[in-house]
Amino acid sequence: MFEHVENIVGLCACGKEHALLTEECAVSKEAERLMKEYLDKKGFVRPAVVADENTKKYADRLLALFPASLHAVAGNAHATEIFTAEVGGFVEREKPDCLIACGSGSVHDIVRYVACEKKLPFISYPTAASVDGFVSGVAAMTWHGQKLTFPSVPPVAAFANPEVFASAPGRLLASGVGDVLGKYVSLFDWRVSNILTGEWMCEKLFSLESEAVKGAVEALSNRGTCGEEEYAAKVMNALLISGLVIQLSGNSRPASGAEHHLSHLWEMRRINGKNDGLHGEQVGVGLLLAMRRYERALREGIDYERLAAVDPAKVMDRKLLEPVFRDLTDGIIKENMPDGTLASSSLNRISLRPSTDRELRDAAAEVLPPSEEAERLLKLAGAPVTPAEIGLDPSEEFAAKSLRFAPYVRDRMTMLKALDAAEIDLS
Repeated sequence: MFEHVENIVGLCACGKEHALLTEECAVSKEAERLMKEYLDKKGFVRPAVVADENTKKYADRLLALFPASLHAVAGNAHATEIFTAEVGGFVEREKPDCLIACGSGSVHDIVRYVACEKKLPFISYPTAASVDGFVSGVAAMTWHGQKLTFPSVPPVAAFANPEVFASAPGRLLASGVGDVLGKYVSLFDWRVSNILTGEWMCEKLFSLESEAVKGAVEALSNRGTCGEEEYAAKVMNALLISGLVIQLSGNSRPASGAEHHLSHLWEMRRINGKNDGLHGEQVGVGLLLAMRRYERALREGIDYERLAAVDPAKVMDRKLLEPVFRDLTDGIIKENMPDGTLASSSLNRISLRPSTDRELRDAAAEVLPPSEEAERLLKLAGAPVTPAEIGLDPSEEFAAKSLRFAPYVRDRMTMLKALDAAEIDLS
């Protein structure tokens, strides 16, 4: 099913050698049997399944086919230093030769982090089509309050059964659609960074990620005629393709832009309290905020003179960041200066030319649908479209503050970061 993805492995015209460590990837009603065959083929005799209290019932499908130890974290567990330590302790006690992640996004991030730490292979068994990180090689963690992405390990194989993930609550499936549709902004931001900073990008990976978005949109359009199980399977395919693109890229760049930075900011609770949004729900709401900001900028015109004059030292001034990020300010500053100096900031690499405005407008026309269309698709999927729907402040002031500070959650150039930096008073 994913042979066209495997065809990109190796030295590419983009200059990178793309690696894919996931050996098998199957969406099938025979997923459990295929997993057993894989375990036998690889000689794994002491697998350990990690689930949460909500998904351990699905582990019974696996335990009926092969012996394995089982550990379930709390049903509301997030990928934090607390739960990775808990699962790490379980691994120390059981001494498995392979881990199996039985759950959705948080369980997978916990397992991939522990698998990397303990130098163990792991297998993905997603129980909901809710996020695109099942087969990625990075772990999105909330580490001592700060949202960070750790280089980690992808699964050696992934087996997803539509009978399992299609039975998950509909909200989780809608969240998965939100995560995929968020790629509209992710892809645009990647193209923008290539234009503004010369950042590497791969057209083949760009096309693959675009394919994931197209697949989700087509699934939405045909939902009424194909049935829920087939619809969920198509969404899962899109999510897996996106995760494989992350793996081939070596980082989350093709699949994470300003829309994810907004989600991460809200998860860090620096400008809001606890909210009710799932990851993909937050991404969908962030998608619309970012798209509308981009539309306004392109409509009104970008101040390239101010953008050319951006000084990272002033943009990253502690006095601007500390009132919002508080105890996380040192981590935010470090994130935005990868080698410890302002010279390494993505803001320091902006280079403009006479064709920049035309290139940005062409990129928007190529990648971004109207925000009204994105909102229609989210509503069609049953996903929230406003901050209020996920328990956030509905005010324009909150939206503006979110757009203002989200770009600094990551040292990654986005249109949002460029626009914000150009608007900061540099006098």
